[in-house]
Amino acid sequence: GRKLERLARDVRALVVTQGAQGSRIFTDGKVHDIPIAAPERVVDPTGCGDAYRAGLLYGIAQGWGWPDTGRLGAVLGAIKIASRGAQNHRLERASVEARFRQAFGYSPWG
Repeated sequence: GRKLERLARDVRALVVTQGAQGSRIFTDGKVHDIPIAAPERVVDPTGCGDAYRAGLLYGIAQGWGWPDTGRLGAVLGAIKIASRGAQNHRLERASVEARFRQAFGYSPWG
């Protein structure tokens, strides 16, 4: 029954996915509202949460800030939802960066 803001005080970051409404990342007393990256088509949501988490893990490993990290998760979720099955999509760095740039107007890779 505790509010998310209260739960967030007990962890380094609290990530709440909201499907088509994007996600929210609570960290360091701040809330980062992460918009979706529009998918090319919606085929199958199976594995979208895993794809989003993969983006988070990559961003964390790269030392990115939470907004960029969450946006990468959104891009990977958008790529995944356009294919059937949890692992039938293919990722290449250049195409992921292009999708990120298309969705958000910049690239966290520089």
